[in-house]
Amino acid sequence: MTGRSTLTFVCPECRRSIEVDDAMRATLLETGCVVCGAPVTEEDIGGAPAMS
Repeated sequence: MTGRSTLTFVCPECRRSIEVDDAMRATLLETGCVVCGAPVTEEDIGGAPAMS
């Protein structure tokens, strides 16, 4: 009875944050931030809630 696991991505450049699933996490690591195109590392994607 577990739901889909999500993580919070915070871009190191534009500081946008979004919740991502495993598929989106892999896409971010491969292609970079969807907003500004900055490179993304594992450290940019974590389980902590986003701070607005």
